[in-house]
Amino acid sequence: METKFTEQQSLQVIQEMIENSKAKFRDNGFFYLLWGWLVLIASLAQFILMNIGFEYAWLPWPVMMMGGGIASGIAGYRLGKKAKVKTFFDTAILSLWLAFTITLFIILIAAGAGRISWNMANVLIIALYGLGTYISGSMMKFKPLIFGGVFSWIMAVVGLFLPPVYSLPLVSVSIIVAYLIPGYMLKSRAKTNGYV
Repeated sequence: METKFTEQQSLQVIQEMIENSKAKFRDNGFFYLLWGWLVLIASLAQFILMNIGFEYAWLPWPVMMMGGGIASGIAGYRLGKKAKVKTFFDTAILSLWLAFTITLFIILIAAGAGRISWNMANVLIIALYGLGTYISGSMMKFKPLIFGGVFSWIMAVVGLFLPPVYSLPLVSVSIIVAYLIPGYMLKSRAKTNGYV
């Protein structure tokens, strides 16, 4: 027997699905914290290693990013198994960050092939994660992520006019504002609202 919903009931179900999806994503402040800390550590480590003259100063990046990829894959798989319903919001966020990752690899390949400088790659990456956090924040209506995105865009523009030696500190500063601060705020909100 088919159950008929009133318009009000249908809207309520849709609203509950959106709120459940947002709650799940807020709980995923984990991903902002994970990647924020990994990028912060890698950028600071490379900056320090470059300044002491270590030949392989770039080494923290592949080590940290591979570890982060594995941790993200495991966490994403577990969250996917827990999800009862996959909403449009879930699909949109997943698509956004998949597109981010593909674009990131294109930038890294261009820099690795010598088509752009590593300084320019850092500036483009700052702008790229500004885009990701701005859109995520807009979808979630979470102002700290929106602000983090705008701040990253400003840092990317600043990076165009600074000497290349400052690109890694810019990455560090912008990742703190775009990922770590909002990540901790999401985590705190999730605990307060009982999502964790």
